[in-house]
Amino acid sequence: MSSLKNQNLYSITLSDIASSEKLSQNSWLVVLHASRKPPHIGMLINGTYHSLTIKGHETNVSLPVLLKTIQQKKIETVFVKLKKHPVFSYDYQNEIFQWQVKQFKKVNPNEASCLSPVKLFLSEFYAINHIENELLFELIERLQQNDYIDDALALNINKFVKGQPFYFPIYTYVELQEVILNEQLKINKS
Repeated sequence: MSSLKNQNLYSITLSDIASSEKLSQNSWLVVLHASRKPPHIGMLINGTYHSLTIKGHETNVSLPVLLKTIQQKKIETVFVKLKKHPVFSYDYQNEIFQWQVKQFKKVNPNEASCLSPVKLFLSEFYAINHIENELLFELIERLQQNDYIDDALALNINKFVKGQPFYFPIYTYVELQEVILNEQLKINKS
């Protein structure tokens, strides 16, 4: 029984190909470069994308612009639809998430990752306990265990098959910090 559970650990079932019609409403976790260690995560709320990056805040990116970038650069992307909140509107969630992104100056080693504002959002709206060093694949697993995920869609995922699992890359907190530091060094040299 436990080997069966381990097979599905850190995976999500992809139901379909993402489209602007499907993504224009609701709250979605957006996992860009989904097979990379580490991927980049942001949020798409009612058609507006926001994330914290190594350069700072990326806010109010429209869905058409996001999708065009993903398609042009052939970025492997997983969109994870969160269950509708029973009280708070998407407009309110969008406003709060923008504020949460701005709580951090930029992605910095041992200070903030792209996941930091997402953790604040999930703590605020879904009562998901904030675990400081938790990584994306662990957080997705907790969302699934708490039944907070409604759907998952794919874009540019190699060998995509409807209804098949997508396995998130496994990495350590130390590896994440090394990638952040290396990205900062690249930016500082340019």
